Parts: sequence; structure tokens; C-alpha cells
Amino acid sequence: MIAIADGGATKCDWALVENGEIVERVKMSGINPFSVPEEQIRTVVKEEFMPVASRYNITHIWFYGAGCGMAGETVKRVLAEQFPSTEIVVGSDIEGAAMACCADGEGIVCILGTGVSSMQVEGGKCTKRLPGPGYILGDEGSGTVMGKMLLSDFIYNQLPPHLLKLFNEEYNTSLQEIVDRTYHKPAANRFFSSFTPFISRHIDDEYCQGIVRYNFERLAQRSLSQYDTDRLKINFVGSVAAIFEDILTEVLEKYGMSKGIIVRSPIDNLVKNLTTK
Repeated sequence: MIAIADGGATKCDWALVENGEIVERVKMSGINPFSVPEEQIRTVVKEEFMPVASRYNITHIWFYGAGCGMAGETVKRVLAEQFPSTEIVVGSDIEGAAMACCADGEGIVCILGTGVSSMQVEGGKCTKRLPGPGYILGDEGSGTVMGKMLLSDFIYNQLPPHLLKLFNEEYNTSLQEIVDRTYHKPAANRFFSSFTPFISRHIDDEYCQGIVRYNFERLAQRSLSQYDTDRLKINFVGSVAAIFEDILTEVLEKYGMSKGIIVRSPIDNLVKNLTTK
């Protein structure tokens, strides 16, 4: 039995695979080692993955997750505690996205979900990659930054009156709660991104469109423009790319960039490409 995981900051999708076929799927909370303490990662794995995984003889694990490019040893250590005899490979989420979207080994891949990450692949190898500094220093285009902008406008009374009314009805939050979740509790990125669905639900409103378009334009200007977009298509992975595909397409066309495929969750493509290598 092989276990393959696509782990984002908010959620993690597992596929348990036998002879190239998915036998069972498991959804688990996100365990980004940059924003989630090791003990919490350990708890999530034990409580949300092991009740299912323990029923199988898992011989190999491929885990591709947010924050695992530089801090993947934490996740590998936690998994090894539960699977001491299993071969475990841990890689970054962008490596997994490239494997899912660029089966021929050519293209640009960009994750647009809770966070943002991107990479250029040629001949099956990474030829260019920009750093992912996170939502404090960057991550324009992510659900985290969009949600943070919405909350900031809420705090400063910048929301249009009709949206302010809807926001209060839907969330009933306060400045104190926002400050507490932002500065005193873990995973502020997930808290911010939890407000992105509000933008999605009201995307016909000019204000919400403005937040999304601003983020995608900043993404194109500051990040995607540094890749060889004149000859390679850009593939996208993640809920933000899928939900706001129309605006994303408009922005790419504005900057002369070609869109490849958009995959909300890459787990099926990962299973196909990893098990047929």
C-alpha cells in the first residue's frame, strides 16, 4: 500500500493507493511546519490520519506539503514515529504541484490557495524558483492576503455599507477577536483565509472584484513576470485559482501570459503520475 499526500496550510488530502488505484481517501487538517507546532502536527496525524491508515500495511509514503521545502524534516519525523518501517519521502507543496501539473516536465506551476508558491520546470527539473516569504512579506494572490485585506478594511470602516452589513451578519466578529486571533493564537494565516469565502460569495460586487484583481495583478507583476512566460504556460493549483478563475484569466491575458491547466486539488494527478513513473 502506498500513501500519497497533498498538504496545504488549511487542509491535507491523502490517497491510499494499491496497484495504481485509490482504495481510500482521507482529509486531514493542514500541518504546515512553519505555522503549526510539532506537537500539534503529531496530534493531527494521530487523530485524523492514523484511525484510517492503521488498517493498512503502508510501505511507502510520499508527502508533499506547504512549508516542507525547508522544514520537511519535522513532518518526516512525526510520520516516522507512526510508520517506523515505511519508506518516507517528504517534499514541498510546489514540487508536488509540478509533478501533478507538468507530467511532460515542462511548464510553470503556481500554487494559489491559503498561500502562494511558484516554480519553473524544464526537462523535469526546476530551473527557476522564487522564494515564498509568506503573507507578512508577500504572498499576493493568496487567500490569506485577500482575507487580511478584507479584515483591514473592516477594522478601518472602509467596507461599502451594504457589504459591512452582510459581513456583520455572517461573522459577528469584533476588533478584539481579530487582534487575538492575529497576534496571540497560532495559524493566523488560516484565520485570515477563512474570510476569503465572503469575497467569493459576493464576487459580483465591485469591491470584492477589486481585492481579487489587485492581488492577481500584484502576483503577475512581482512574481510570474520573472518566469519565461513567453514560451511556457502557467499552471495553477489551489482553491483560490479555481474559484476566481475568470478574473485570473483576465489578468494573465492583460500581461500576455498563457494559462495552462487549473487543478483545485492535485491529489488525483499526483497519484497518476507517481504510480506510473
